[in-house]
Amino acid sequence: MLAALAAFLALASPGPDLAAPDLAVARSLAAAPAGGARAVAATAPLVGIRYLPSPLGEGSGRDPDPRFRLDAFDCMTLVETAVALGSATSLAEARVALDDVRYSSGRPSYALRNHEVLSQWIPANLAKGWIADATAGLAGVATHTVAKEYTPASWDAVRAAGRSIPGLPRARLPLGRFEAHVVAPADAATAASRLPEGAIVFVVRADAPERLTRISHAGLVLRRPGGGTLVRHATSSRGVARVIEEPIERFVRREAQAYPRWPVEGLSFFAIRDATARVRALAARPAAARASGEPPPAAPPAGL
Repeated sequence: MLAALAAFLALASPGPDLAAPDLAVARSLAAAPAGGARAVAATAPLVGIRYLPSPLGEGSGRDPDPRFRLDAFDCMTLVETAVALGSATSLAEARVALDDVRYSSGRPSYALRNHEVLSQWIPANLAKGWIADATAGLAGVATHTVAKEYTPASWDAVRAAGRSIPGLPRARLPLGRFEAHVVAPADAATAASRLPEGAIVFVVRADAPERLTRISHAGLVLRRPGGGTLVRHATSSRGVARVIEEPIERFVRREAQAYPRWPVEGLSFFAIRDATARVRALAARPAAARASGEPPPAAPPAGL
């Protein structure tokens, strides 16, 4: 059925066009199996799209930016969109999926958004079955654990440094210890060659009490034609400011130079899972149930 849909779209539609990415992305959803491979295929037409800080919002209220768009990205919204597209068969499904990826309950609300990656976004999407840890099980590559401890005092330090999340209620500030497995930057290329297609890479930096997070950047890992590994990411680098692809070795060098006083400690990888059943269940729920934050379906068992 998907093959027939792809053939129909190929006849009825023009080729990928950066001026109309929606059409190219929609057509690509039939080109690969669900999960990381589809995320890679669906985001390929987005290479070259402009960088824009925080391009997504709730469509109204404090952050009225649209909840779904394909004409501008920052690093995290590109990854979030890739996760949603990876289990969607249409842009309508991807819109529903993206809400579930970005918000703790699936209900679009600034207070319920997964603002911080290590303490909110990763735990929420592991629990929902969108992603799976792909770092700890890497064979032949040394890994270690990093952590960030959030306390009322640490949030006071972040606020004093002017780095707090504007307008986020104190009750929604994460508290506790949050961990991630990482590999050293020098081992990035070796590790990436052993990852599933479309794995997410997070850049993890040294801990500092006055900083909101340890994760400063994100992208997708993909196979390079002819060998090697690329990272597809939305970069704000001066003179670039768009979605690009580059060898992972250059990606690591770029990140090492980005914040000289905030060194990179490691890279953390997560597989994008096939969450087709979850997307179908979410899409089948009445819109009122989705808007109310009614609990979504349970996540499937963990695995790649």
